[in-house]
Amino acid sequence: MIDINVTLFIQMANFLIFLILMNFVLYRPIRRIVAERKKVVSEKQGRIEELEAQAKATLLEYDKRLQDSRTAGFQKIQDLKAAGREQEKEILRQISEQAAAKVHEMRGRIQREIAIVRMELKHEVRLFSVDLAQKILGRNV
Repeated sequence: MIDINVTLFIQMANFLIFLILMNFVLYRPIRRIVAERKKVVSEKQGRIEELEAQAKATLLEYDKRLQDSRTAGFQKIQDLKAAGREQEKEILRQISEQAAAKVHEMRGRIQREIAIVRMELKHEVRLFSVDLAQKILGRNV
């Protein structure tokens, strides 16, 4: 059985002294280290959140600038296409004018050649008719 005597009180005092010493030597330093670590972790977590927000902002800015660049590029392409169409129209107009001038020149040349050929044909028809009349009549006309 358990006897309650002085050794029980000595053991209780021993335990309390050991508990106090353990508190000073072990528990307080561990609690201090844990608190410091918690503080460092919370600071690092705050920095991480700050950097994540900064990264998101940078990514959004990048996306915006990329979209702006694409829009500007598309607009530049459209402008260049429009300028190309205008140049094409101008070139076609010039070619059309040149073709019309050539057609007009060729028509004039053809008209002159037709006139020359008609004159030659009239002369040949006159000679042919005189020759035919002489053959039909059998005498010189």
